Amino acid sequence: MNWYGYAVDVEITIEEGGAGLLFDYRGHEDHLGCELDTRSQTVMLYAVEYGTRRVLGSVHAPELSELPSSIHVTVAHLEDRVLLHLNGRLAFTCDALCREGTIGFYTGEGNKAVYRKLRVMDADGRSLYVNCFYDPGTIQFTAGGIDASGTGLRLEGHAIALCEDPVPADSPMFRKEFRLPAGVTRATVRMYAIGWYELHINGRKLENRVLSPANSPYERLMLYDVYDASSAVQDGDNVIGVWLGNGYNMNYSRWGWKWKRDKAFILELDLELADGSSTRIASDESWKTSYSPILENDIYDGETFDGRQMPWGWDSALYADHHWGPVVLADPPQGMLKPNRQPPVRAWEPIEPVSVQRPRDGVLVYDFGQNLAGWIRLGVSGNAGSIITIRYSELADAEGNIDPWTNRRAEAKDAYILRGGETEFYEPRFTYHGFRYVEISGGIEPAVIQAIPIHADVRETGTFSCSDPMLNRLHSNIRWSFLNNLVSIPTDCCQRDERTPCLMDSAVVEEMGMHNFDMRHYYRKWLDDIADSDTNPDWSGDKITLPWHLYWHYGDQDALAASYPSMKAYMELLADRWPEGIVKDGFGDWCAPNEDGWEHYFHEVELVNTALYYQQATIVSKTAGVLGLAEECRAYEKLAHEIRISFHKAFGRGNGLFGSGSQTAQLMPLALGLVSGEAARMSVQRLVDAIHGKNNRLHTGIYGTRYLLDVLADHGYIDLAYELLTQKQYPGFGYQIEQGATTLWEQWSAKGAMHSHDHAMFGGIGVSFYTRLGGIRPMLPGYERIRFEPCYPSGLDWVDVSLDTVKGRIRSAWRKEGDDLRLQVTIPSHAAAVIALRHPDDVRGSERRLLEAGPGDHEFIITKDAVKP
Repeated sequence: MNWYGYAVDVEITIEEGGAGLLFDYRGHEDHLGCELDTRSQTVMLYAVEYGTRRVLGSVHAPELSELPSSIHVTVAHLEDRVLLHLNGRLAFTCDALCREGTIGFYTGEGNKAVYRKLRVMDADGRSLYVNCFYDPGTIQFTAGGIDASGTGLRLEGHAIALCEDPVPADSPMFRKEFRLPAGVTRATVRMYAIGWYELHINGRKLENRVLSPANSPYERLMLYDVYDASSAVQDGDNVIGVWLGNGYNMNYSRWGWKWKRDKAFILELDLELADGSSTRIASDESWKTSYSPILENDIYDGETFDGRQMPWGWDSALYADHHWGPVVLADPPQGMLKPNRQPPVRAWEPIEPVSVQRPRDGVLVYDFGQNLAGWIRLGVSGNAGSIITIRYSELADAEGNIDPWTNRRAEAKDAYILRGGETEFYEPRFTYHGFRYVEISGGIEPAVIQAIPIHADVRETGTFSCSDPMLNRLHSNIRWSFLNNLVSIPTDCCQRDERTPCLMDSAVVEEMGMHNFDMRHYYRKWLDDIADSDTNPDWSGDKITLPWHLYWHYGDQDALAASYPSMKAYMELLADRWPEGIVKDGFGDWCAPNEDGWEHYFHEVELVNTALYYQQATIVSKTAGVLGLAEECRAYEKLAHEIRISFHKAFGRGNGLFGSGSQTAQLMPLALGLVSGEAARMSVQRLVDAIHGKNNRLHTGIYGTRYLLDVLADHGYIDLAYELLTQKQYPGFGYQIEQGATTLWEQWSAKGAMHSHDHAMFGGIGVSFYTRLGGIRPMLPGYERIRFEPCYPSGLDWVDVSLDTVKGRIRSAWRKEGDDLRLQVTIPSHAAAVIALRHPDDVRGSERRLLEAGPGDHEFIITKDAVKP
C-alpha cells in the first residue's frame, strides 16, 4: 500500500552506529529518507531522485550522544513541506515534492537499531497504519525480526525493511438506506465483523452491547450476533449503519486469538411482513462508507476522537451521504460462522468519583474508589479544537499523580477533541482499560465524569456475607476481579498489554464463578474456544475439569457429551507424552510468594501437574461412566490408578510428606484424592507444620490457594484457614486489603517485574465461602441432593450464603448466639438434603448428627448438649 500526504511517527533505539527511516518510497532510486547518526550526533533529511542522493538538510541531535540512544522521530510530509520532530520538538523543515509511496527502515554495516510504536497518520492525525511489532506473525516488513524484549523490529548490519501489505488501522463507518412497506411484524439482524463493531438503525445503537463480536480462535470459529430489531425499523425510509474498530487486530498480544487482516463485516437483516412475505437487507456493493471521527483506536493504547468531525445523523434517513464512497467487497475468512450463545459484554451502571486531586497545574486526578475494567464518560464544554487527554491507572503515588506502572506497554490513554459550543459528551467505543484512577489534562475541568464498568452479562446467582468486614471485602475483591476479566473471553488481566485467553487462570476460578454468577452459556462457549488446546494439565486440563464442574453445578450432561471427544483425545495425548505418568513441564502452582523474576514464578511444577493429571484422568473415567461407556470408564480408571502409583513413587517421602514438603506439595494430593486414611491424617499434619513454618502465613500459588480452605476445613483446621485468609502481613489477602486493594493482585507482593493489581486467578478460594463457610455442596449433579455442613471459625459470629440453582434457591445461614448456634437452611422444590448438625466446639465433627430433610425452610438451635428444631 502507498500513502500520500502523511506523517510517520516511530520510536527508534540505536544500539550501534545509526539508523534510517524511508518515506515516500517508490523504489531504490526514488524516495526520501531520514538518517540518524550517533557518531556525529546528527539527523539528516535527504531525497533520492533518479538514483542520485541530495541532502535536504541536517540538524544536531544531542539526543544521540549516548548509546543506546532512544529517540522519538516524527516526519510529516504534507503539501510539499517536510517537518522533522525529534522527541516532540520541531528540529527541521524543508521543501520537497509530496509524492505517493510506502515507508521503510534501514541500517548500514556495523549498525544495530530497534524500531517501536510505528504510526502512519493522515493530515488530520487519523491513524492509517499502526504496528507495535509485538508478533513475529504480523511484522509486515520485508526484513528484520521481533526484538528479544518482545516488542520492536530489530535490524542489524546492512538491511532494508520495507512495509508491505499493511493492515489499515482506521475506524470506518458504513450505511445503507432502504424503504419498507407498512406492516413489518419482525426484524432480525445477524451480524459479524472482523474487528469490533457498533450496529445502528434509524438513529440509535441497537442494545448496549460493547466490544462485539466475541473473541474466538478465528481460523476455525467465528461467532455472529443476533439482534431483535423489530422496534427499530419503521414504515418508509430506514437506515442501517455499521461502525468498525480494530478490536483484536494485529497489535493484540501474540498469545491471543487475533485478526491479521483488515476489518470487514457481514450482515443480514431479515424482515417478516404482515401479509406473510419476507425480505432481506444484506451487506453488499450498495452500501456506502466514509472515515469516522475516531482518529486512533487500540485495545491497549486507547482511542482519540475528534468531535469536530462527527457526522451527526449518519445513521438516520435525513442524512445526506453524497460525499460517502463505495464499499469494497472483502474476501471471506476461513473460520466457520456460528451463532454466539454467550451472554454479550455490556456497559453497566456508572460509578461516580470519590475524590479528586490537583497534583500539578492543569491536571486533575480522580479516584473512583474501585478498580474496574471499562472507560470514562465525560461531559465537557470549551473551545473547538481543545483537547482533553484521559489517562488511566490502577495506582496513584504519594503526591496524587497516577502511577501507570502496571499498564506496562499499554498507553491506556483516550483523547477527545472538542467541537465547541454547549456541553458535549464522550466515551470511547473501541478500547477498554483497567483502572481506579483517571488523570484529566488539557485545561478543562469536566462537568460530568463517570467510570463505566464493562463485563459479560452474567446474572448474579450467589450471595455471601458474614460478620467480618475483611472477609466481605475479600469476597467483593474476588467478584470484581472475576467480572473485570470477563469479556468475551476470561482474560488474565484488564490493564496491561496482554488481556489474553488464559486457560490456567480460568481453570482455578471457574467453580467460584459458577457459585456467584450464571456461567453456563458463557463457559459452553469457552469450551468450544479451547477444544484444541494440548499443552500441560495446569493449562489445557481446563477442557476436562470445566465440563465436569458444569455437570455437577447445573446438571449439564450435554456439556460432558459434547466435550468428551476432546477430553478423551487429550488424555491419550498426555499418556503418549508422559508414559511414566509424571508430567515434567508446565507452570505448576503459579505465582507463590517469590523473589520476583520470571524464573521464580514457577512452583512445584512436576508435582502439581502430575496431581492434576491424576484428577483429570479420574474425571474422564467418571465422564465415560456417566455417558454409559463402561469399557472406557475402566480404561481411564486404570490410567488414573497408574498415575497415582507413579505420583507416590516420585513424590512420596514417607510419614505423610510429599515432595519438598511445601504447603502446595502437601495440599495437592490431599485436595485431589491422591492420599486417604491414616496417610491423609499424617499429610495434613505435615501441611499444618509447613504453615507454622511460614509463621502462619500462606505460601501457595493459584492452585494451592484454590484448595487451601477446603483441605484445612475438611480436616478440622478451620481456625487456621481463617487466620490465613485474614492475615494482614505479607503474604496474604489481608495484606492486599490493608494496602487499599479493591481487586486481587497477580502476585502476593505489590510491585515487581510482572504485577497487575486486577488478576482473578487467586480468586478460586472464593468457592469455599459457599461450600465450607456456608457448607452448601451438591451430593448429586444439579443439586438434586444437597449436603449442608458449614464450618464455624472462632473469628466469625455469623455467615449467610445463598445459591440460585437449576432446582431453585438454596440458603444456608448460621449465627452464634452465646454458647448456642442457630442454623437456617432453605431446600428448593424437587430437591432433598442431608444436614450435618454439630456444635462449633466440635471442630472435627466427631459428634455431628446427620438429618435427612425435604424442600422448605428449616431452622435448628444447636447447643452443646442437644439439637432443637
